[in-house]
Amino acid sequence: MTVTTVTTARTGPPIAAPRRPGLVLFMVCVAIFMLMLDATVVSAGLADIRADFDASIDGLQWVIDAYSIPLAGLLLTFATIGDRFGRKRMFVAGMFVFTAASLALSVSGTILQLDILRAVQSVGAAMLFATALPLLSVAYPGAGARAKAIGLYGAVMAGATVAGPVVGGALVTQFGWRSIFTVNVPIGIGIIVLAALRLPESARIPDRRADWLGATLLTGGLVAGVFGLTRGNSLGWQSAQVVALIGGAVVLLIAFLAWQVRARHPLFDIAMAKKPGFTGTAIVSVAHMATLMAATSYLALFFIGTLGYTPLQMGLRVLPISVGAMIAAPLTAIFAKRVPIGISLPVTMALVTVGMWLMGNFGYDSAWTHFLPGMLIGGVGLGSLTAVNQAASLTFASPENAGMASATFGTLRQVGLATGVAGLGALFSHVARERAATGIEALPGAGSDLPADLRDQFVHQVGAGSGHEAASAVPALAQVADHASIDALNALATLGAVIGAVSVVLAVLAFTIDGLRIKRQARTSAPASA
Repeated sequence: MTVTTVTTARTGPPIAAPRRPGLVLFMVCVAIFMLMLDATVVSAGLADIRADFDASIDGLQWVIDAYSIPLAGLLLTFATIGDRFGRKRMFVAGMFVFTAASLALSVSGTILQLDILRAVQSVGAAMLFATALPLLSVAYPGAGARAKAIGLYGAVMAGATVAGPVVGGALVTQFGWRSIFTVNVPIGIGIIVLAALRLPESARIPDRRADWLGATLLTGGLVAGVFGLTRGNSLGWQSAQVVALIGGAVVLLIAFLAWQVRARHPLFDIAMAKKPGFTGTAIVSVAHMATLMAATSYLALFFIGTLGYTPLQMGLRVLPISVGAMIAAPLTAIFAKRVPIGISLPVTMALVTVGMWLMGNFGYDSAWTHFLPGMLIGGVGLGSLTAVNQAASLTFASPENAGMASATFGTLRQVGLATGVAGLGALFSHVARERAATGIEALPGAGSDLPADLRDQFVHQVGAGSGHEAASAVPALAQVADHASIDALNALATLGAVIGAVSVVLAVLAFTIDGLRIKRQARTSAPASA
């Protein structure tokens, strides 16, 4: 048997590339498709989940954030454990946890159970995500072949993320919302068997240790921050609980960074942050998930609750995002190596920002086609950015640290999604509730004719994204509900565009500063070498 060897500065035997790299690519892509799909597939079922469990917007936000926060907090830890004990073991174990949690989710009986099980599912997703790119880097040691594999990987990741509403819509319409989790079970079992039999084990780094304190501080900070954002509307932004939660989040995240400088086996390699291009790449990694990807969930609710489409019809109408992403990602991966990341990442983030801006200004008489230009341009930007970001993440570390490098940026993306869902959701709920309340006041005789409990229920449901479904008991309020939801979505799109624009400016500044620093270092080292 002939193998290709990748030489790395590491202890232990060299890493051998498997004879069938295509099989490794297939298993990794299927796993990534499943875990990224489950990040957004629930958007198609949110309306039915809200109805079944009478859930508030807070409960619906946690269906998404309970998945993204553990993924963010544990990615780096599992990358380290995978490097130490073997990535094959981590991959198989992760698929087992993900599949078992999916089965349990399909029979959950309350919104609390659903949120808790989503967190368990996320643990399995973190184990899979932490091993995906490192497995590909070993399977494809050649730069050209690796670029093509990463391009396909990026296309699958981008496509799965935005195809969630389409796949979920079809499943929810035909079989109910529980089917979006049941479908994972047979696929997961098949991948477990195939990986156990065919996936080669990678070389291990026995002296690498997990940083459990770092993982606890990071996860705790994210949970506190997101919980504060989701509770701000109901408790009041100046309430002691919300201030304590957000303040505690800041303290925990600062403590995490301080610990990473002192830890013997840090979760995050601080040396990576000092490398040119890291800061700009990190900014874009967070921003694209906090804007377009986070907004997709609320766009799905808007299509169903306000425009009156079924989950399947909704999924088909957001398909342009997926199409744009899946076309752009592999093409970008091919040409990205010719363009510096200091140019390609800000440009692709600018496309995402333009897409967000175009999706705003929805009129009261507009049709769903208003969103088409923004979804197409945003999808192209999303797919291109994902491909460039994945390739860039492997340039900040040596091959033996590929797990830590890819997990670092995976963590940043999930941080962006979690904070984006919470922040945009808080704005959406606040604007919708406020417009609904003022809309009722503007109706003739509304203050005296509408019972207080019915009024409160209406405002609550509009704030949860129900749209005119909230007015089923009082048809005269349908127009108020629609106008409130439209104003809320426009405010969300505006905030997303502002965040995107600021991130582009910050990324350009970061890449420019890095470029100037490199030139200055080159000038100072030139006389010494001469």
